[in-house]
Amino acid sequence: MARIQVRPGIDPEQPDRPVVVVIVDPGGPLGERAVNSLSSYCYEGDGVLYLSQTDGWAETSLAGDRLTVAVVAHPAALKQVDVDPGLFPVRSAADPDAVVVLRVETRVDPRVFARAGAGAAVFALGPDESLEDALAEEAWPIVVAPPPER
Repeated sequence: MARIQVRPGIDPEQPDRPVVVVIVDPGGPLGERAVNSLSSYCYEGDGVLYLSQTDGWAETSLAGDRLTVAVVAHPAALKQVDVDPGLFPVRSAADPDAVVVLRVETRVDPRVFARAGAGAAVFALGPDESLEDALAEEAWPIVVAPPPER
C-alpha cells in the first residue's frame, strides 16, 4: 500500500528542507505499478528521474493535518509505458484531460508540510525495503513537479 512521508534529508542540495515522499510498491496495486512504470518515461538528472511536468505532476492538498497527494499523468504518457489510461476514471483537478493514477493520504504536521517544496519524490520500494535503506543505497526517486500553471 502506497504511503507518504514528509521529511528532510531527501534533497542533497537542501537537506534540511522537508520533501513530500510517496512510497509505492512496484509489485503492488495498479496505481502503484503505473506510477513505477512512469520511471521508464522520465529523463535522468543527477541521481534522480524527472517526470516532465507536461506528462504528469503531483497535486497536494492539506485539510487540517490530513495531506492528500494525487499523482497525475496524461494518457499519452501512460500509453508510452503500456498502461491503459482507461483504467483510471478520476480526472485531475488541474487538467481534466489528465487522470489520477494514484491518490494517497496521511496525517502530517502542518508546520512541517508548510516548509516542504512543491511536488513530490516517488520511491519504488518492495514491502521489505525501507526508505532509509533506499537513501543509503542512493536509490533514484522520480521527481514529480507540482501542477503546471494554467
